[in-house]
Amino acid sequence: MPNPYTRLLRSQRHKNTRQILWSFLVLLAGLALLWWQQQHENSRLTQSLHDSLAINDTSAFVAERDSGNSAIHTILGTPEDATPHNDIIIKRWQYVLSYNPTTRCPNWVAWNQSAWWYGSAPRHRGQFMPDPLLPSVYVPVLHRDYVNSGYDRGHIVRSEERTRSVEDNRTTFYTTNTIPQTHELNTGPWLRLEEYVEQLCKRHRHELYIVAGPIYHDTSRTVIGRGVRVPTECFKIIVILPKGGRSRHVTTMTNVVAVRMPNRSDVSGSWEQYVTTVADIERATGYRFLTAVPDSILHVLRSKHAALPIL
Repeated sequence: MPNPYTRLLRSQRHKNTRQILWSFLVLLAGLALLWWQQQHENSRLTQSLHDSLAINDTSAFVAERDSGNSAIHTILGTPEDATPHNDIIIKRWQYVLSYNPTTRCPNWVAWNQSAWWYGSAPRHRGQFMPDPLLPSVYVPVLHRDYVNSGYDRGHIVRSEERTRSVEDNRTTFYTTNTIPQTHELNTGPWLRLEEYVEQLCKRHRHELYIVAGPIYHDTSRTVIGRGVRVPTECFKIIVILPKGGRSRHVTTMTNVVAVRMPNRSDVSGSWEQYVTTVADIERATGYRFLTAVPDSILHVLRSKHAALPIL
């Protein structure tokens, strides 16, 4: 039978063994934690490097690299005004817009445009359609609201600018993407400017950020259909960047085309005669544009007339 001294030694050995085992487990857990932290940090750095390369990589068009992400359309900022309650924002892969339930027209539509968006999809042949993303509390504008009105269903995002797929093209025929335009404007200077955009993209491979919409004067209260308000003028702002360009590539030397065109039946001539400044359009619409551009750069671009032609 073990004497008390032997039992004490055995107890001490068991205690030492447990301490060693626990120390080993603690050390192992610590090493595992350090390994996990290192892997997490490596993953974070890899993702950060990937994101940095994606932002700086100009070998691909923005829509090509970020396919499916509606945020590409407002990379240069979401237009802002003093009455946000009249801005029902609708975001889709093809464009982003602000719908005004009072005028029943868009306040603005913003979209990225490049050669990537052009394809062989046919033009939608059916009627213009209510926007399925418009909240149901608002009565949608219908195709028939324009019938016999004397005005065209003027696209903001041009049908030909979304021909990569049938669905892309179909979305340009939602009535939230249209405003009442005189036929002379729609098929005249406005169309010539759209063709200029197409040339910038297809022939010269530029990356464009566009925002366009109506301008209403206080004295203009003409409506068609069920209260669709007819704009006095139409505006378009086009920021021209190299392929793959994003907000960080905007400088005081960036070319910006800003136009205001009268929505009248006697409008004619080239689109170039309607060139103005971003600041002028901001005063006319009450919106601030290019809100993601640094103030020091924006201050120059707002008052800058485009140096035409930009090809």
